[in-house]
Amino acid sequence: MAGLGAAAFYYLITVVSQVLLNDLAGLTLPTEGTLNPAHLTWGSSLPQLFWVPVLMAGGGLFVGLVAWKLAPEVAGHGTDATIRSFHRQSGKVRLRVPILKTITSAVTLGTGGSGGREGPVSQIGGGFGSLWASLVGLSDRERRIALASGMGAGIGAIFRAPLGGAVYAAEILYTGDFEPEVFVPGIISSVVAYSVYSSIFGFHTLFATPATFASYAFNPERLPLFLVLGIACGAAGILFTWMYHRGDRWFGSRSWARPWGPAVGAAVASAIFLGAYFALPEKGHFVSLSSLSIGYGFVQVAVAGDLGSFTVGLIALLVAAVVVRMTLTTFVVGSGGSAGLFGTSVVVGAFLGTAIGGTFHDLFPALVPTSVVAVFAIVGMMSFFGGISKAPLGVLIMVVEMAGSYTVLPAAMMAIFVAYVVTGPYHIYSEQLPSRLQSPAHREEYQNYFLATTTIGEIARYESEPVPPSMPVSEAIDRAVTHGRAVLSVESPGAWHGALRLSELLKIPVEKRGELLAADVAQPVELLLPADLTANESLRRMDEHDTDVAAVIAVEGPVRVLGLVTRRGIRAPDPAGGGPRSIG
Repeated sequence: MAGLGAAAFYYLITVVSQVLLNDLAGLTLPTEGTLNPAHLTWGSSLPQLFWVPVLMAGGGLFVGLVAWKLAPEVAGHGTDATIRSFHRQSGKVRLRVPILKTITSAVTLGTGGSGGREGPVSQIGGGFGSLWASLVGLSDRERRIALASGMGAGIGAIFRAPLGGAVYAAEILYTGDFEPEVFVPGIISSVVAYSVYSSIFGFHTLFATPATFASYAFNPERLPLFLVLGIACGAAGILFTWMYHRGDRWFGSRSWARPWGPAVGAAVASAIFLGAYFALPEKGHFVSLSSLSIGYGFVQVAVAGDLGSFTVGLIALLVAAVVVRMTLTTFVVGSGGSAGLFGTSVVVGAFLGTAIGGTFHDLFPALVPTSVVAVFAIVGMMSFFGGISKAPLGVLIMVVEMAGSYTVLPAAMMAIFVAYVVTGPYHIYSEQLPSRLQSPAHREEYQNYFLATTTIGEIARYESEPVPPSMPVSEAIDRAVTHGRAVLSVESPGAWHGALRLSELLKIPVEKRGELLAADVAQPVELLLPADLTANESLRRMDEHDTDVAAVIAVEGPVRVLGLVTRRGIRAPDPAGGGPRSIG
């Protein structure tokens, strides 16, 4: 299902782009996956070019209307929506989402909107996985696995990297963790999707590499150069993350953003495109044309080494193309346009890699011959995305699968993980969580483990709040509110007087709170629990006695009350992330 969905999506993009960008707007754009010089040329013509702003704005308006009237999930890059569905919606995706996402993303990219197809196809594949799970009656847990597996299958198919797609799906859900249950089904589904997709469009790598690439040999002397590439990709990744999130927040805060936001964003992006077109006509308007649609054809040109000699002018042009591409994607996708961020990351990283590789070629021609610049381009495209996606391992495997050679592995390891470190807390997907511990998908699992392995005595000692019997009620209320306690334990040396419930204390008239003492209003607690009882068993006994508060008694030494626990406090997560609270 994910493989067929990816194939239909790719075909639809191709048709829409041919009709609108090629035939109507008169653009000729290069094609990825081939080294045929006839397919690696680009060009444009006036006045047909002025159709581009009209097409982009019209495509944005169409997406805005669909998101406004039919499915708000189709707005944006799609990966965040899939991650959010995994964590917070039990993996559920509405039937209309993958279908409408296919159409809206094809329109956005086919009208020239700057973005990628991997984000949408991950939502399409994940949506089909979720729908299949619901159709055959799988559990919420299994539906989440099917969602993630479908996401990886879509990526593995359209990127022609089945292993990388599967690992990416298990990794992309978190900034510092994995979803291990996704690995096996993810690999199986990714292999099947790749087989289906490639049976239609051919079994070859996404980007064709020149013949000289096959003779590339690892040289440890180049590792410092790839370290520099990783630093540059990480720094550019921070800039892009800041730009995109700023644009996303700005459009999200506008009351008119639905349905007009994507149209306005696309219109601004088209104005920038025209500005770059007339201001930077070098290399056949390379900067402006490479900022449109997916842009993989221009990456293929860079990998093939067809940009010409690496002069200062060409390197400056590549840097300008990076800035323009990031800016256009910020306005197109950040405003709600339906396109991915993965594609732009690939283009930006490839251009950065080519610029840095070309610079090193000029400085150290013996160490970095022209053929090695292609390695910098391929490693760069994945280093940029590996840093901002916080999925370095899956991205690393994709590099090897795209290059078709393990000789690039050490260089890719260096650059990708350096970029990962440089980006630090910055990540492009806002729905990612730090780890499984924070995911609502695992909340019950971790809570059950905690309840079964933690004694009630540990909870009471961790959170219980004792107050003396001579404390005025007003001060007890302040203590409970300040420390976030619903119940206080009234204790004196060698004696226990009962419990104070905040809800009952607040019912006492304000004028009497200073006169009454804690001992005056303390209430008895009928249920006593031994400290070595598990939290799970404690909850069961509280259910039997129909009470929501219990006193915990020490089992070693003299009999004494360790503190109070409440049903809500045992189950509620600690706000600081340290585990369930005992007093809620």
